[in-house]
Amino acid sequence: MLLAVRPARPGDLEHLPALEAAADALFPAAGIGPLPPGVGSVEELAGAAAVLVLGDPVVGFARLERVDGQAHLEQLSVHPSASRRGVGAALLEAAAGWAARSGHEAVTLCTFDEVPWNGPFYARHGFVELTDPGPGLRQLRDTERRLGLDALGRRVVLRRGVGPEAVLADLTAGLGAVLGDDLLGLYAHGSLVAGDFAPSRSDLDVLAVVRRPPDDTMLAAVAPVHTALADRHRAWRGRVEVETVAQSTVDAYAGREVDGADRRDDRIMRISPGEPLHLLPASNHRVLTWATVRATGRVLSGAPATDVLPAWPEHTVDEALLDHVRDWPTWVESMTTVGAQAYSVLSVCRAWCAMVGRERLSKRAAADRFVGGHPQDADLVVWARDWWYADGRDTEPSRFDEVRDFVVRTTHAVLDAAQKVSPVRRS
Repeated sequence: MLLAVRPARPGDLEHLPALEAAADALFPAAGIGPLPPGVGSVEELAGAAAVLVLGDPVVGFARLERVDGQAHLEQLSVHPSASRRGVGAALLEAAAGWAARSGHEAVTLCTFDEVPWNGPFYARHGFVELTDPGPGLRQLRDTERRLGLDALGRRVVLRRGVGPEAVLADLTAGLGAVLGDDLLGLYAHGSLVAGDFAPSRSDLDVLAVVRRPPDDTMLAAVAPVHTALADRHRAWRGRVEVETVAQSTVDAYAGREVDGADRRDDRIMRISPGEPLHLLPASNHRVLTWATVRATGRVLSGAPATDVLPAWPEHTVDEALLDHVRDWPTWVESMTTVGAQAYSVLSVCRAWCAMVGRERLSKRAAADRFVGGHPQDADLVVWARDWWYADGRDTEPSRFDEVRDFVVRTTHAVLDAAQKVSPVRRS
């Protein structure tokens, strides 16, 4: 069976109450029942926050609502003819993905604790009992008691973290366990910290500072952490970027002498969207990230960033940014997808704001600021901003030629402006 979950179509809804009733018929065999009447109607399903289905004809569905500001799995039903085929698991992971992309930090649900396909099933998929539910969940539990469900077996409220904080918590625990004392500090940065984080689009950016330069042994130790993270948080696969660098390396790029050796040749370790976990040479490009983390990074574990990372002179950070700017006309040639094109436009707007306007802004704020002074580029920049923050799709028409022209023109303008401020710089 092809386990492809999709949003329910209007024609699917009329079949779902019968499917739910068929699934509920399994409870008497487990000593639970008879269940009180409670099968959802077509009207209730149509008004749900989301209904996800699998199969054509449908063999399973998940109904999601919003309770206490979080996603709530109101119903998960699999037809008995499709049991033990992974349908429930596929629907559950799709529900978690919907919740994460919708900006929710968790999925909750109410279920029987001991029925094999209820409590134990959800526990295998990362749910834990919630002992202090919010007012909405308490109201749901009061309704269940009035309906007589508690007389049939122990009912529990379960929760599974699916948002960025849950991902960061698991990443922090995993890296802390394998790196031990080598991990000096772990810091979140990027849009989650700076603002304008888009749950359906933005990456999670993390910097790990370690005691010794990353090597093949460290990579082998860390790799299972990232594999487990991707398995547990499937909605975030390919959207977590972790850079790992030795403290001695960042010190060297700040001009500090380290052990009498030039640590600028040390390797760093990185996993990022589109790239597997790998080792690569350190470079001046990375100073921009390190300086940003020192200034605004959020501590996930270890010492404050100001205790671990050195201070860089402003001109050094500017030069690192200009290195990025110089490379954009080359990078844009490979930006063939619509998403990559939108990202290119927004990134160059941010660079312009940082170097010309002397403001470090989020992508959205930089686009808005840039448009104010460049009406001739407003259409393209607004398109990129709206694509990024309004769930645009790569099936939209490409604007490659316009994007390439914009990137080349704007980067030249940034470099020219920097040259006027500091003539010693060369582009």
